[in-house]
Amino acid sequence: MGGLVKRGALAVLGVAVTLAWWTLRGGGTGSQAQQGIPSRVWSGGGGSLAIQVETTCPAKMSIGFDARDEEKRKSLEVWEPIAAGARSWTIDVPPRAGGYIELNADNPKVGDRLKWTISLNGQVIDEQSETLDEALRPNYAFFLQLHVDDYSQAKPDEEG
Repeated sequence: MGGLVKRGALAVLGVAVTLAWWTLRGGGTGSQAQQGIPSRVWSGGGGSLAIQVETTCPAKMSIGFDARDEEKRKSLEVWEPIAAGARSWTIDVPPRAGGYIELNADNPKVGDRLKWTISLNGQVIDEQSETLDEALRPNYAFFLQLHVDDYSQAKPDEEG
C-alpha cells in the first residue's frame, strides 16, 4: 500500500507542476482534450507505443502528450473509460512529446487488480501490477502511472 501513497503523491505533484507550467507559459496555449485514444497523435513518426492493460474493475485510461519547441507548445489529453478485462492500444507517437500515462480504477474493491505492459517499438519500457489490499480511504485513488519525457525515446525504468 506504501507504493500507492507514493504514486498518489507523485500524481498530485505532477498536476501541480503542470498547472504551474501552464500558468507561466500562458495558460495552456494549444491544449486539447478528447475522449477516445487515437491510433496516431499529431504527425506521428516518433515510434509505436503499445499499451496492454488488464483490470478486474472498470477503469479510466488516460494519456497526456506535451510537445515543446522554441516557439510553440501544444498538448493533448486523451482518455477512455474501460470495462473490467483486457484491453490494448497501439499509438503512433510524435517525436519530442512526453507526458503521463495513467490507468485509474473506478470504485475498486479490496482484491481488485490493475496491470499493464507498455512497449515502444516492441521493447518493454514499463510493467506494473498492483492489487488493492485494503479499502481505499476517502480522497485516495488506486491507479498505475508512468511519466515519460519523450515517448519516442523512452527506455525501461524511466519512471519519474
